[in-house]
Amino acid sequence: MCSQPPLRPLEYNYSSNRPIRTLLSLLSRPWYFYAGTVLVLIIKHSPVWAIPFLIAQVINMLSDPALFTASQTMIYFGVVVLLIVQNIPTHTLYVSMLSGAVRDLERTLRSALVTRLQHLSIAFHDRTESGRLQAKVLRDVEQVQMFCMQVGDAGTTAVLSFLFAVIVTAVRQPRLLVFFILLAPLIIGLRSIFERRMRERNSAFRSEIERMSADVTEMLNMIPVVRAHGLEMEAASRMEAQFGAVNERGRRLDVINAIFGSSAFVVFQLSMVTGLIVMSWFCRRGWITVGDVVLYQSMFSTIVMSVSGLLNMYPQLARGVESVRSIGEVLECPDLEHNRGRHIVDELAGQVQFEGLTFAYDEGKDAAIREFSLDVKAGECIALVGPSGGGKSTLMQLLIGFRRPDQGRILFDGQDMETLDMRTARRFMSVVPQETVLFSGSIRENILYGLRDISDEQLRSTLAAANLTEMVDSLPKGMETRIGEDGAMLSGGQRQRIAIARALIRDPRILVLDEATSALDVVSEKKVQEAIDHAVQNRTTFIVAHRLSTIRQADRIVVMKEGQMAEVGSYDDLMARRGLFFEMQQLQH
Repeated sequence: MCSQPPLRPLEYNYSSNRPIRTLLSLLSRPWYFYAGTVLVLIIKHSPVWAIPFLIAQVINMLSDPALFTASQTMIYFGVVVLLIVQNIPTHTLYVSMLSGAVRDLERTLRSALVTRLQHLSIAFHDRTESGRLQAKVLRDVEQVQMFCMQVGDAGTTAVLSFLFAVIVTAVRQPRLLVFFILLAPLIIGLRSIFERRMRERNSAFRSEIERMSADVTEMLNMIPVVRAHGLEMEAASRMEAQFGAVNERGRRLDVINAIFGSSAFVVFQLSMVTGLIVMSWFCRRGWITVGDVVLYQSMFSTIVMSVSGLLNMYPQLARGVESVRSIGEVLECPDLEHNRGRHIVDELAGQVQFEGLTFAYDEGKDAAIREFSLDVKAGECIALVGPSGGGKSTLMQLLIGFRRPDQGRILFDGQDMETLDMRTARRFMSVVPQETVLFSGSIRENILYGLRDISDEQLRSTLAAANLTEMVDSLPKGMETRIGEDGAMLSGGQRQRIAIARALIRDPRILVLDEATSALDVVSEKKVQEAIDHAVQNRTTFIVAHRLSTIRQADRIVVMKEGQMAEVGSYDDLMARRGLFFEMQQLQH
């Protein structure tokens, strides 16, 4: 065993309390790329800024041909035409640059979420609905992507247009700039009035969407149960109630956004009318020409529309910021399985020692495992039996490292589990859980999941050991047959045998069989049991079983009751003792 090399951090400097800073830290391209993007934006948007000058020139030429000549006007026309034509290549280049950066950020966020979810503890996944997590990976990241695209396109354009109009006005007619600046307090006041309520309603809507996503996932998983009990209407009614809650939250959010938008519209339109009155007065005083009235009204309109555009973006920005906070619930969650800095496991003989283990699922609740101690030699077969809720599966989760003991420790080959990188240790373990987990690939893909360089001979040997050869050979596409989502096209026994084959092909040093034969019929159970009896030779095996007849060949049987070891011994020893194991055996006859 050796020390683990430093790992790339998962957090990506993520801080949901500083959403803008966080997003900037996720933009992986150099600063000059973004400077170039802004430059391309300025060039491609320049026709919009140039046209008011052309209009002002034309009006001045018509009102005073001696001072504003036709030749000057034609130069204005030529420049504006060139600026308009160049928009095609520069706009395409700008969108390509902006989209590339934002899509990279989108991919980075989704990769970070998936990586973090792989490292968060099993306890975190137990208490968090998969639908909520799915909503974060899909919807929240999409909201962040839309937020960044809007800021990068409409937001940046509005800011540049605002600066352009202010600079032109300040250079040509500073007295008008004073009037323009008076608009700022109105804007700040308008935003402050609505900000808190919009943030609260965005948060409530996001939570309702996550709840709906979780309920939809649960409903899809429950369809066979619902159909079996004739509860279709009840299931539909339950979802209809959740859709109603989302509808209500969405309507409340839309209403506050509408009030905000209409208030901004009124303020800006009144500002435009007032601006026209002021500039007409300037013209009557002889401070500006007739053409300048149009020019400065356009500049003022640009300022108003820029600010209006920024304010209209605010609802989307609020949703983006809320999504950044939502993603932070995963990326900032400290409930990790810590492996960094621990020893990498290069080999494992299979010796396991449990020393005084105590574990409770929740603080203050009764312990699921109490003061459990057991020394297991390499190659020994240990069976765990006992009433439901006795702690058998919990003990196996502690063994695999899915959960950490509150007290005591587990040693592999004399090494404390807390000092080992469990990701590398699990390469020498295989688990067949109570609930078989398959994905919608082929039989070959499900068995070889995560493995490479496995020969067809090894695979066929494993199929025989798991009693799958006959079934696979009977299928038109053999091992390439796709099995549907979660193995829906297979029987329960077939699914369980594929899970057993997946475990056996890894040739583990520690094998955990948690009710591995529970879903098999009598004939298949006998054949698979024979295969398992052969497979457990020369490897440490833990068998959790309710059918006591399947564990006769175990070296030792541990009887669990209320999280404690009630009895331990061979099958014959426990039967001769006539204790709890004997009583359980009698009940099964």
